[in-house]
Amino acid sequence: MEKKQIAIAAAPNTNATFVNATQVTVSDDAVIIQFAYVRPNTEVGQLVSEIVLSPKHAIEFSKALDTTIKQHFTRHLEVGE
Repeated sequence: MEKKQIAIAAAPNTNATFVNATQVTVSDDAVIIQFAYVRPNTEVGQLVSEIVLSPKHAIEFSKALDTTIKQHFTRHLEVGE
């Protein structure tokens, strides 16, 4: 399958939000990733975002995330670390 590039524009009022907790739930037809922020020294978090992916897209996302993280962080490591 040929991959094509798609331009994605963010709305001017789009804000990045810090999260420090995630939960992944899997069923036969969906993978749900929930992102939350939990304040230090508390046991209550606030859901920031929820993403629902098809299994196929979840696998593609997993591969892309793995590749990107390895490329970024391994270039900073010394040989033999």
